[in-house]
Amino acid sequence: MTPKVGGGRPWGPIRAENPTARKLAETLRRHVDDSGKTLAVLSSETNMSKAQTGVYLAGKLPTQAFIAALIRATVRPELRERRQEEALALREQAMRPAPRTTTGAPVVAGPGAGYAVELAAAQARQIETYDRLTRAMEQRAEVERAKNNSDKLVMVLLNMIHQLDRRVAGLVEERDQLLTRPRSEALEDAERKLARAEEQEQRARAELRRAEEKQRQAEELEARVTDQLRRLTDELDRLRADDTTSPLEELPVLTDEPEAGPVSVDAVGDDIDAVLARATAVNDEDNTTLNRLTSELDEPTAVVVQDNPPDNPVSPASLNSRHGHAVRVAAAGNPGRAASLFNDLIPAFARALGADHPHTLHTRHNHAVSVGKAGNPGLAASLFSDLISDLTRTIGADHPDTLDTRDSHARNVGKAGDPEQAAELFDGLIADLTRTLGPDHIRTLRARNENAENVERAGHHERASALFKELLPHYLSVLGPQHPETARMRAYHGNL
Repeated sequence: MTPKVGGGRPWGPIRAENPTARKLAETLRRHVDDSGKTLAVLSSETNMSKAQTGVYLAGKLPTQAFIAALIRATVRPELRERRQEEALALREQAMRPAPRTTTGAPVVAGPGAGYAVELAAAQARQIETYDRLTRAMEQRAEVERAKNNSDKLVMVLLNMIHQLDRRVAGLVEERDQLLTRPRSEALEDAERKLARAEEQEQRARAELRRAEEKQRQAEELEARVTDQLRRLTDELDRLRADDTTSPLEELPVLTDEPEAGPVSVDAVGDDIDAVLARATAVNDEDNTTLNRLTSELDEPTAVVVQDNPPDNPVSPASLNSRHGHAVRVAAAGNPGRAASLFNDLIPAFARALGADHPHTLHTRHNHAVSVGKAGNPGLAASLFSDLISDLTRTIGADHPDTLDTRDSHARNVGKAGDPEQAAELFDGLIADLTRTLGPDHIRTLRARNENAENVERAGHHERASALFKELLPHYLSVLGPQHPETARMRAYHGNL
């Protein structure tokens, strides 16, 4: 088997009629390797079939037109003329090999005995590459299923949140009407339904964030798997070039698998809980699939050591119920009590699920938010700072949860009385939000707005005015002139 000089995807053996023809094939292969292009790409750029391209690169003497086309497709413009002259000179020499002068020496035609050894090695590598290609195609199918699940889930959850917004508004109106009457079972029932609907909306938004993250993760994996498929297909093309005895006749093909396709006094609430439970299950399943595929693609695979279960494990359902209660307490306007509840939950989640589990990290985030709202932004900033380090380590610096936490950290630093440092934090965050989400994403715009406000509070009035002036057209373009945030922006800008 002929490897690429300096490493890279291997080639099959060269079957040349003489040493000069072999040198020409090696030269052309080196140009292909240096260009980084696949045989499929080159066949289209040279107007030559992939099979014929492979034959020429396997040692058959190519035409002058093929050499010119290949050089044009693989060599930088300033070097093309020289490289083409060298290749054509080799072709001329190969067509007129020097006669043997040693009398009695046998004339050896063809590739020689070593070719059989190289061919056997190349065919063994073909089978190995074929297996890897088959697995990559299976991975692509799994990624596509997970991505489709997330796409559908996002649409379902967006619709559910819209319905829950309307349900909460209707229940608030119903409760307010009942408040004018003496205390009754109807009022208690309306309050129970309202609390449940508000908790469901929080859960739906949390699952929506997870589903959107799965979309992003699946898109990244899809690009990686597609690139791997392209490389493995090209590797197989190289190994099979001009191999008429290849053990593989065609590339692997996967058949589509049928997709599995979920039922349920507060009847509407029961239906919503059932859908949220299904959403959580789908998110968990996709999370497992995508994390497994990420590990497979990041070979060598890292060994994941599971925490030893505690002697008396707490039920995750019980912890989730306690977390839902803390969320309701926070939503009811009691952040101090909520902070205490979240603080008690953090070690419980860590013992049951692990310190790096998403539920543990999410509870730490809610705890820090409640601490800030309870009037202690300095402690909240410190909690957010610790959380940023753990999120960056476990899910990455560009993960939406990490970026959200950095935003909360910067806001609380400003509220704690250090607008100068807050502005510096927002500067770094804005650069990352612009890179990952785009300059006109609403989260990028809001971070820029917070940055400008902190710059103004730090006493840099002219700079703040310039920042607001630069930001206002983006708000007008993205949200429109009637949006409350745009109106607030215009009012703030007008006061500077």
